[in-house]
Amino acid sequence: MPWGDEPLTGKLVIRRLFQEGHVYHGRDLLLITRHVEEGSRRVLFVASRRTGKAVRRNRAKRLMRAAYQDLVAQVRDVPVHLALIARSRCAERGMQDVRAELRHLLGRARLLATPTAPSERRCRR
Repeated sequence: MPWGDEPLTGKLVIRRLFQEGHVYHGRDLLLITRHVEEGSRRVLFVASRRTGKAVRRNRAKRLMRAAYQDLVAQVRDVPVHLALIARSRCAERGMQDVRAELRHLLGRARLLATPTAPSERRCRR
């Protein structure tokens, strides 16, 4: 990926992340994290058919990737597997909303190297 993280691939690795990972719920996104013993940070972006037709799914994944790319410099460099899952209304949101929610979820997961300011914690709706 252009920002340095590796994509999360492999059916067994993804299944293990979904079964053993810790889930952080947001209004537009779900963040699933699973700390691993060694390796690098790996990321998976998911938009299921519940999100909508192909155009909506692709927009949701583009928004999540762009938001993650903006925040990747603030994410702690620990060996962790991440899955960002779009909810149905993610594709309807703007970039600032998705970025703010992702920042909030990463903060709740204690993956941000820099703490979020109180004014940035709430997503603007």
